[in-house]
Amino acid sequence: MTTRASSLDLRMVHQFLAVADALSFRKAAEQMHMAQPPLSQAIKRLEGLLDARLFERSARGVRLTPAGEVFQEEARRLLSQADRAMDRTQRAARGELGSVHVGFIGPAMFALLPRVIRAFRERYPGVELTLHEGSSMQVAAMLLAGSVDVGFLVPPTDLDDGIVVDTLVTDMLTAVLPAGHRLAGETAIRLESLADEAFVMFSAQGVPTLSSRIAALCRQAGFEPRIAQEAVQISTVMGLVAGGVGMSLLPGAVATLIPTGVVCRPILADPRLLEVRICAAYRAQGLPEAARRFLDMARI
Repeated sequence: MTTRASSLDLRMVHQFLAVADALSFRKAAEQMHMAQPPLSQAIKRLEGLLDARLFERSARGVRLTPAGEVFQEEARRLLSQADRAMDRTQRAARGELGSVHVGFIGPAMFALLPRVIRAFRERYPGVELTLHEGSSMQVAAMLLAGSVDVGFLVPPTDLDDGIVVDTLVTDMLTAVLPAGHRLAGETAIRLESLADEAFVMFSAQGVPTLSSRIAALCRQAGFEPRIAQEAVQISTVMGLVAGGVGMSLLPGAVATLIPTGVVCRPILADPRLLEVRICAAYRAQGLPEAARRFLDMARI
């Protein structure tokens, strides 16, 4: 967009303010480290651009005209705004300003994110951090749609070739039982011993990644899980277990938030079968610097 101000450069403004503050072309030229004639010519060009006289020149010296007094005030504001624009642009380039949208699953909030969120807010208060909760499938869809910059999820999920997936936390599935359960006194539980148990399972529609993973694990142990109730949220699963509806298999990080009436026990099985990887997914190209800073903190 072309405006009258397009012809006004900041050097002109600096030169004008030097003369306005010193009320002397000679002193202003010395301060600007330039000869006086070019400075006088620059001020004449500025007056021509503004179509206004800025200085009254006489044998007794130089003084501002009423128009010059107005331009002096506006010029200082203009330079201050220019400094602010440069500062904010540089801070945005360093990831200190802007916004970050983060998609996450419940287990990531138990195992990883609280520490990262707190540290990021303290270090980058100028960045607006927006969190979006969902299942791994939903977080992957947010990422593909571009509504989040970074997604924390459990693979496998459908992601295109332009998205990087980094493992940040490796958790282990654990057995979650009502406190009075027959196996609650065991130090560790074999999967085969759960064959006749009622399961509180993640919803196959709402949390397909963990639901299918747990079902496959049970099948490898020789049985099909008998599902008494499905749920989407981890807190709901634990509440149902506490109510005696059934037992469940959950990522071990939830053991830090066990409600009354629930016990967690490790599972005796090949650790590779029990692993739950919480990963950060993001586009390899075009990641905002502020989002990159958030990722760096998550990797620590």
